[in-house]
Amino acid sequence: MLLAALLVLVIGGIAAVVAAVVGAGAASTASLVPTLPRATPAPTASAPPTASAAPTDSPTSPTDPAVAVFLGDSYTQGWGASNPTMKWTTVVAYAAGWTEVNEGQGGTGYVTMAGVASCGQDDCPAYPDRVADIVAAAPDVVVIAGGQNDRWALATDPELVQAAVDKTFSLLREGLPNARLIAVGPSTAEPATAMITDLDGWVRAAAEYVSLLDPVVIQSDMVVSDGVHVNDAGHRAIADRVLDTVLTRAD
Repeated sequence: MLLAALLVLVIGGIAAVVAAVVGAGAASTASLVPTLPRATPAPTASAPPTASAAPTDSPTSPTDPAVAVFLGDSYTQGWGASNPTMKWTTVVAYAAGWTEVNEGQGGTGYVTMAGVASCGQDDCPAYPDRVADIVAAAPDVVVIAGGQNDRWALATDPELVQAAVDKTFSLLREGLPNARLIAVGPSTAEPATAMITDLDGWVRAAAEYVSLLDPVVIQSDMVVSDGVHVNDAGHRAIADRVLDTVLTRAD
């Protein structure tokens, strides 16, 4: 009996040691496997929005979608949205059945350039100087939005801004004669001034037009804490206004 008990203790101890070694090996192996971050939607993908306010329209041509380039400022870039898929351009692209190419660069406008603090790059040119890259992408649709960053020029040299608006759309028509051009007027988080209204009029005359000022789209509860950009509700409101025009005219 004593011998049997000793054998049990010895065998049990060996088993415990083996289990401990195997367990440690497994833990060590697991630690070698990297933990990948959750994938975030690519800025050029027309993925469906992830919030409950997802668009009800489904892509109209899933096998061969039109390519749409969105040229704009920080609103177009998606500032204020809780997720890249919630920015207004992606909501529009998904509902319209387009493949989105987002060329939004914060701080830019028809005459206004920006740098790292605004757009995240050393040099972000004004709209006319970015037309060549858009033409090279050979899109089916080009949506040009914004202009509110040109306030300084509107106050000092409004004719300069008007000429830049005309030049932007003229170059696009020349380089993309078959593309659909959609002009989305300026939007502001505060009441529009006479200068912004003038700019809105120049954009209205430039191409197929979507107004964000008549009636006003952005409401006070849509503005984030910086007082400039909009939250998901604001992005959705802009998208709805654009879609009301884009889908209606497409029909």
